[in-house]
Amino acid sequence: MGRNQVYCCICGGPFLESGTRENEPGEWLCHPTLWTTVHNAKDGPESDMYKWELGMHTYLPYDLVDPVEDSQRRVLEQEATYQEHNMFLISESGEKVPAFHVVGNESALYLAAHGKCSQLVQRFISSRPETHDVFQISDKDEISSVKQLWQVIFTRIPASGRGFAYNVDHPTRYYGITSLHLTEWEPDNNPLAGECVEADPIEVPQLTECILDNLELYVPGIRSEATSTDLEDQDRGYNKLINKKELPWLWDLDEDVVRKKQRTGDWNWELLVDKLSGTDIYRPEDETLRLPLGLRNRRRIWKCIEDARLGDIQRQIGPPLLGFAVPMEGNLWDGYTPKSQQPTL
Repeated sequence: MGRNQVYCCICGGPFLESGTRENEPGEWLCHPTLWTTVHNAKDGPESDMYKWELGMHTYLPYDLVDPVEDSQRRVLEQEATYQEHNMFLISESGEKVPAFHVVGNESALYLAAHGKCSQLVQRFISSRPETHDVFQISDKDEISSVKQLWQVIFTRIPASGRGFAYNVDHPTRYYGITSLHLTEWEPDNNPLAGECVEADPIEVPQLTECILDNLELYVPGIRSEATSTDLEDQDRGYNKLINKKELPWLWDLDEDVVRKKQRTGDWNWELLVDKLSGTDIYRPEDETLRLPLGLRNRRRIWKCIEDARLGDIQRQIGPPLLGFAVPMEGNLWDGYTPKSQQPTL
């Protein structure tokens, strides 16, 4: 059997060993960050200790050893290097730790995420109209702080007193890619999915130009199901694209390039914004827009973050997942219906 591959708790993509993808697609997967929680103590910040207990017939979920007021706690992010077999080397301290697992009866607990996924989390939080720097969160609310995202992911961790957990489940299976969660990352098993996951979601070359290549000419008097014939609506569509409030994942859109494009003719901005707001553009096979895979991957990860809800999956109680997921039937990119999209009873 090959090694056990570890997967990011935000995007579901693999961690690759440093130096294996230099100047190649997937290089961004070689840069993890570890999240842990600390609290204020007399001599400075101290790591929160987590514990596991054996119940009547099964392991109970992880819990804090000595809870303190949430106002005294924060999430600490540390750069690290992936070693393999669920071990990470913290860059600053040189300490080697596992992710998603309490060592012994009690220890610090670390969540493993890609550095660029952490950046996307910060971008998402900065786009929220209000932020709440607390761990408490309603099961109906979107996350508005790193603390709240920690709490959501913490409730997804498969609890166990032995062995390691190599991945953390997601209500949509990270939009299908957990079917590729094998003992070792092998993107050739599904090249389309593998290429999309490995595409850098932050550094997207020619992002603005690629989006504008999808513009269609505005034809007065011709109305589609998605667009209006009103010139004022086209102006509103243009302003939505420029303001980015409805498309916050396009924070790096070059406004000057967009303004220059506007001056070159009458364009159907409303239709473009409508397509960019589509629910399926993260899929690499989507044909509504021509987009680079990095931007599709960004949209997929952004959806994973905005879908996060407290209690959105049932904890796995008992033996941990050993890096495997049950292959999905149907379209690779389909998953469970996230709690955020389920009807309210």
